[in-house]
Amino acid sequence: MANQTFIDGVGEVRLSEGVIRMDLLAMSPTTRDKEGNPVPEFVEQLVMSPRAFMRLVGALSQTLQGMEEKGLISRTEQQAAE
Repeated sequence: MANQTFIDGVGEVRLSEGVIRMDLLAMSPTTRDKEGNPVPEFVEQLVMSPRAFMRLVGALSQTLQGMEEKGLISRTEQQAAE
């Protein structure tokens, strides 16, 4: 079985030396903010070519559209998440 990494979100995305670097984040099991909520912490970094990044964006867009069409998410949920 392939390795799997669970993430809660993406942190910084940047173009550096010709490659896209995306920081993957997960909520800390131990570190909390002032309100007692878990804070996001760095888990891993995806590194890919700009062409691979464009394919990823396209695949995510198609997945998002499919979820919308099935009624699993709505634009208001997506906008609130942003």
